[in-house]
Amino acid sequence: MPFANVIGQEGPKRKIRTALAQQAIGHAYLFSGDDGIGKRLMALRFAQALSCETPPSSSQPDSCGHCRACEQIDSGTYPDLLVIEPEQDKVNPQIKIDRVREIERHVIYRPLLSARKICIIDDADRLNANAANAFLKTLEDPPEHSLFILVTSQPLRLLATVRSRCLTLRFSPATPEQFQGALALQQAMAIEDAKFLSQVCGNRIGVALRTDLSELRSRHDRFFELCRHESLAHPTAVLQQAEELSKVQPFPELIDWLSHGLRDVLLMTIGTRQDILLHQSHIPLLAQIADSLTPTDIVELMDVLQTLEQAPTQNLNLQLCLENFLFRFHETIHRDAA
Repeated sequence: MPFANVIGQEGPKRKIRTALAQQAIGHAYLFSGDDGIGKRLMALRFAQALSCETPPSSSQPDSCGHCRACEQIDSGTYPDLLVIEPEQDKVNPQIKIDRVREIERHVIYRPLLSARKICIIDDADRLNANAANAFLKTLEDPPEHSLFILVTSQPLRLLATVRSRCLTLRFSPATPEQFQGALALQQAMAIEDAKFLSQVCGNRIGVALRTDLSELRSRHDRFFELCRHESLAHPTAVLQQAEELSKVQPFPELIDWLSHGLRDVLLMTIGTRQDILLHQSHIPLLAQIADSLTPTDIVELMDVLQTLEQAPTQNLNLQLCLENFLFRFHETIHRDAA
């Protein structure tokens, strides 16, 4: 059943199915939660359940997944469904007022095949000011056959008046067990790789499916290259590493693998079970590093990393912040060698 394709999210599923069973569908929904946890997929499955030509006979409303309507919704060609998303390939992607005019033209006419004209707005927080105000007018007086589903990971960026006119369904990341089971089933992935992605991606299945695992592991291995004494043994080496790392894009990925590496070192210093460590293949090196350190040493390094993380938004010199972090990192990790 198509609703089963959405990993976890039992609360939103239950509310949607109850509304379908009672034929008490609201005119506007707000699907809110982290990126990559199934909000857009749930919106499409909701549209299929409303439009399915051969719904299964069950006490749990759903769609068949293979009729003309279900297949057209999956392929993006269903005439009674419009999906709006921000402009692609823009530094600051927005949904502009011309897309809202498209929404208005879509919902003003009665549906061709279904009982409703459905509009899904993905990343709805990207509506710019003019578009948001224009959309609000449609939301205040919607055609009775219309259904709007707004999808967002940042609901507070939406106009409060837009939020107040929607029924909000909150989505949460899958449990580690749900996440790992889904990857094992969908990707035939080894359990060790699934556990690694579970921690790095925060159990967000959509993020994991967009991730190149070998590239991700390569980035995380960079932390352990920095841990080797010769990597930062001389000031010129530190300056060279800082210059290389300053070019890493997107910048949050650099912070991500540095913080995950420090987390494992911290866990080793406090004697945590090794099976919960992220970098299982580097346990011998982690043990060697942690042997001469205290938790306080690592927490202090994490404080320096936090300053580095803020560099782009605080107008700080990124190169200097990286140099400071790497000098402190080398000094701490190789204190005994000094």
